[in-house]
Amino acid sequence: MSGRQVKLKRAENSSILYHYTKSNGINGIINHNCFWATKSDFLNDPNEFSYIRGIIEEVCRDTIKSPALKEMFLADSIYSKHEKPREYFVLSFSKCRDSITMWSEFGSKTGYNIGFRSDEIIARIEEAAEIAYHGLVVYNPRRQRQLIQRNICSYLPNLLRTPLEDVLAAGSRDRQNVNYQKACRKFQKTAEVYAMFFKHEGFAEEEEYRFVFKKQKDTTVYFRAKDGFMLPYIEIPLSEGLLPIEEIMVAPQNHIDLAKKGMEYMLHTKGYQADVALSNIKLRY
Repeated sequence: MSGRQVKLKRAENSSILYHYTKSNGINGIINHNCFWATKSDFLNDPNEFSYIRGIIEEVCRDTIKSPALKEMFLADSIYSKHEKPREYFVLSFSKCRDSITMWSEFGSKTGYNIGFRSDEIIARIEEAAEIAYHGLVVYNPRRQRQLIQRNICSYLPNLLRTPLEDVLAAGSRDRQNVNYQKACRKFQKTAEVYAMFFKHEGFAEEEEYRFVFKKQKDTTVYFRAKDGFMLPYIEIPLSEGLLPIEEIMVAPQNHIDLAKKGMEYMLHTKGYQADVALSNIKLRY
C-alpha cells in the first residue's frame, strides 16, 4: 500500500521503545532473540474496528453531501464482505517507561518491560521480517478524522484522477464501475490498516507503538493458551547477537527484589550491561 494512503508517525531517532511482557515473554526475547506478534483481531481492545467505523461514518457524513451516495459508498467499502480480509499480526511497544495501564494490560503484576533503542530495534526487526506498517497509535479524534478525510478527499481523487463526486455518481449508475470499485477496495484496505492504529482517546496513556506484519503463504502460525482460549501469533526471530537493550524495568509486584536480582543475573550471564530498574508505581495487595 502506498505510503500516501496510510500516514503514520514514526519513532524519533535515539528514543526508547518499551516492550511490556510477562516472564515467559522476556525469557524468549533475551534467550532466543524472538518476539511474538499477536493476530490483530485478538488484541486487547475488541472494539477497535467498530471504533474506526464511527470515525469513518462521521467523516463521510460531513464530506459526502448526498445521504444516498454516502450509504452506498459505506456499504460497498467498509461494510462489504466481498473481499477476504487480510490477516495481520501486531507487535506492540510503548513510549511510556512506567505505565500502570501498560502493566495491567501487557505485563501483569509479574512482568517486565524492556527499553530498546528505537532506531536499532526497528532495524533489527526490519532485517528479520517484512514490516507492513509501523508507527505510533493515534488517539486524538481530531487527527483521526483528518487522516480519514485526507484519504477520501485527496488520496482517492488523485489516484483515480477523478473528483470523488464523479466517482460516486458513476457508482450510483453502475455499482460495477471500474473507478468506483477501485475506490471502494482502496478505502476498505485503508480502513483495515487504520483500525489497527486508531484507538479511543481514553487509552492515550498507553502511548503505544505498533509493528504490523502481513501473513504470507509460508508464515507459520502458532497458538498459546490465554484466559481459556487459544491465542494465534507468529514468531519474529531476530538475528543472533545482543539486542539493543537500554534498560529493563520490573513490574510492581510482591517479590520485586528477587525479580530484580534474577533479571540482573540473567543479563550478566548473557553478556548484557543494561540497567535493571524497579517500577515507581505502588500497588496495594
